[in-house]
Order: sequence, then structure tokens, then C-alpha cells
Amino acid sequence: MADSKHDASQEWGKQAENIVCEYLISKGYTVRERNWRPKTSRSEIDLIAQRDDTLIFVEVKARTDRDIDPTDAMTHEKIKNVVRGANSYLMAQEQAFYYRFDVAAVNGNAENYTLDYLEDAFLPPLRSR
Repeated sequence: MADSKHDASQEWGKQAENIVCEYLISKGYTVRERNWRPKTSRSEIDLIAQRDDTLIFVEVKARTDRDIDPTDAMTHEKIKNVVRGANSYLMAQEQAFYYRFDVAAVNGNAENYTLDYLEDAFLPPLRSR
């Protein structure tokens, strides 16, 4: 039973990523990568989009329970992993880009959902000595 719930959750996550991709494309973005993983890290970036000279690292959070805020899953550890992955991606580019971190929260199901798209949802944490 737990496996079917997990499978359904993964399927909804994929559908939510498709919803966010369509949203970004409709707003004039180019989706460069989906589920991108750096070779040297276990972090994953759900979507990497581009508009003009800005790369947008998008974390997609999907939930079927409308009483749960998907952005609550953006823990400090998750933010650190996304930033680490984004840094690897940026370092591999042949040119410099502006960048930002967005979060897309999708609540509901494939037939009936809401999408809250948060631009500049967080800043990368700074390291102190």
C-alpha cells in the first residue's frame, strides 16, 4: 500500500513539473534542464529555465492535500542543496549569467490544481567564517 501511495506521489510530482514547465514557457522562458543533477553532488534541481541573461533555478513542490503549504517543504537543508547544485551549473557555463531561485507550489491534482509561483523566493545563504 505504501508503495502505491509513493508511486502516486511521484506521478503527481512529474505532472506538477509539467504544469510548471508549461507555465514558464507561456511566460516567455526557455526550459533548459529538467531534474538536473551535478556529477559531484547528490542535489537535484527540478527545473532550470532562462530568460534573456538570467538563469532561473526552480524548485517545484507539489501536494495533493490543499491544507498543506508546499513551500513548507523548503527547509534550510533543501535550500543549501539547491544552491550547491546551482553553483555547479553556473560554474560550468561558458558565459556569466544573472540568476535567481524560484519556488513553484502546486496544490491539488492534475484535473484541479492551483499554482503559486514565487519569483526570487530565497537568496543563497552566505557562509561566514
